[in-house]
Amino acid sequence: MSHLWGFTVPVSSSGRRKWPDALRAKAVQTILAGAGIRETAEEIGANKSLVALWVKKAGTSGKNPAFVEVVAPVAQPPSASPHVNGPEAASSTSCRISIGAAAVEILLGYPADHLVEVLRAVRAAQ
Repeated sequence: MSHLWGFTVPVSSSGRRKWPDALRAKAVQTILAGAGIRETAEEIGANKSLVALWVKKAGTSGKNPAFVEVVAPVAQPPSASPHVNGPEAASSTSCRISIGAAAVEILLGYPADHLVEVLRAVRAAQ
């Protein structure tokens, strides 16, 4: 047996560990709070792919959706309405994405791989 983060982790005769659910939950919570998967895995002596699997499974069973709906803006003719400044402004060169209480405005041409990371971070922070 070994002790990690205040939890007892049973170890079989073959050396395999049986990770307690509470320790798994704490590891996932630590990662969602901003710690890295690799660093967390190293701290508890687990394989990083196993810890990544814990995070993935926790995300699909949580209250957050497994997807984020993105709706492209509809371009309006210039004479359709006066220009509005402020958070309610709509632009044909940007897209506004709302996730819970957060709103993210993305400019046309923003790199898709960066957008994925931004959306993951916003969703994880909620």
